Amino acid sequence: MYLRQQWLDSRLSFNPAANYNSTMLKLEDKAWNRIWIPEVVFRNEKMASFHDVSTANRMMRLHDTGHVWYVAK
Repeated sequence: MYLRQQWLDSRLSFNPAANYNSTMLKLEDKAWNRIWIPEVVFRNEKMASFHDVSTANRMMRLHDTGHVWYVAK
């Protein structure tokens, strides 16, 4: 499954001038441990599990407006 989520957290907004005028940051690995992520629930699921791999297949981007883009495989 390829899961993409996007939400707005205004607490994470930042000034692009302080970041070399970039309006988007690709956050470092495991940044998702320090940022709130909405919990996804599938109604009527019969069984669920995560496939364990040596490195996490995740990516998180933060925009200056506080919009967060999160991808997990």
